[in-house]
Order: sequence, then C-alpha cells, then structure tokens
Amino acid sequence: MRIREPKIEDEKTILEIYDEYINSEPIPGIDTFEGVRDFEKLDKMGFEEWLMYLEKNKHKENLPAEYSTQTFYLVENDEGEIVGAICLRWEEVPALMTHGGLIGYSIRPKSRGRGYANEMLRLGLLEYKTKNKKTERLLITCKDFNIPSAKVIENNGGVYENSCEHNGFKYLRYWISLH
Repeated sequence: MRIREPKIEDEKTILEIYDEYINSEPIPGIDTFEGVRDFEKLDKMGFEEWLMYLEKNKHKENLPAEYSTQTFYLVENDEGEIVGAICLRWEEVPALMTHGGLIGYSIRPKSRGRGYANEMLRLGLLEYKTKNKKTERLLITCKDFNIPSAKVIENNGGVYENSCEHNGFKYLRYWISLH
C-alpha cells in the first residue's frame, strides 16, 4: 500500500468514492464522512475547486487561527485501487487536542473489513514522522463504540490516556509515540 496526494486524474474515482459514501448504509453514531471530512465538500464544489481547497488547507495563512494545516492523502492498495483516505493535521490546536486528534482516516465503504486500516494508519504515522520531526508523539481519537478504530489505533502503538465528551459522544484519546 501507499499514500499519496490526490491529482486531477483521480476525479472519476474520487467522485465514485463520494457516491459510495453517500449511498452506504449509515453506521449508527458515525456520520458519513467521519474521520476524513474533506470528501463532504465535493457536494458544493467542482473537482478542481476541491483540489484547490485541499491545497489551501496546507498553508496556515489561508486558515482561521483555530484551525490546523492539514494534508489529505489517498490510500492505494497494492493493485493501485484507492481504498480510503487519511488526513494528517500538523498543529496542536485546542479542538484537535481534546476530541479531534491529529490524524483522521476512513476506508471507503466497499473496501471495509479487509485489514486496510492498520496499514493505512502505519503509513500515515511514517509520513507524519518524516514531515514533522519535532513531534515526538501525537494524539489520535475515536468514538468509544468504534471498536474497529480503537483496535487499529492500539495495533499501531496507541496508548489509551482517557476519554472526553463532545457533542454528546464519548471519545477515546490515545497517544502514539513517533520515536
């Protein structure tokens, strides 16, 4: 598997993934785009505008003070099929350091249950470590009932610290060492 940023040639596949999310069976307590919110913007933007939006989010001067810069990556399996996305958030802003976490990820509905999430998070952590050498550990969270996500975090070295409440949900807070 590998992670990479989206490009214009991905338009057809990304729009198919968007439709897949929209038409998938809802998981109780988890909204359609949880983990990687950037896909939801496709309902209001053309694809090229969406790519510019992703680029804008990589630069602090384009964002409100309470937002973190972030990089959105697609995740390809060994056959080159896009199986999900991962978002790396580069600053420790208050919302991320309570319930949001510095990494969000999502497996597209048709690719779930195949073990991709463990490898995707591992690759995301390697990318984070490579591009943000000053961070020694990072916070990652999931809702308390999202047992598969909690297992993925734990499988990647996540150490449970505590839980917090936000908007009626309980979030599990894990720290992962990057060294």
